[in-house]
Amino acid sequence: MQSNPLSKQQRNCIDACFACAQICETCADDMIGMTQHHSDELMAKCTRLCRDCSDICVLSARWISRNSPQLEALCQLCAEICDQCAEVCERHAPHHALCGPCAEQCKRCAETCREMIGSGAHAHS
Repeated sequence: MQSNPLSKQQRNCIDACFACAQICETCADDMIGMTQHHSDELMAKCTRLCRDCSDICVLSARWISRNSPQLEALCQLCAEICDQCAEVCERHAPHHALCGPCAEQCKRCAETCREMIGSGAHAHS
């Protein structure tokens, strides 16, 4: 039995992080091998950011699950990378169908991470 059960806010943040990681992986994978007509540099940036975003989201979910003492710093970084990914995916959305939904999920994850940090839901007893 877990001595410090996760709060609803922590569980919501874990869910948002895993959902973001999943769509970022799908979005990045779908862009591999795409033929672009005029935005190869943007597509490459989008693919890289999606992969980075997925990695930081999974790590954040893991650290939230174990209530890491470094959680606040990691969640802040996660929110920043999600924001960057959302911005680039929005710019690439006219060229790739998954980028719009990916950007929305990244925004949701960033917001959820910031809410958790601001609420103190991560604080140790």
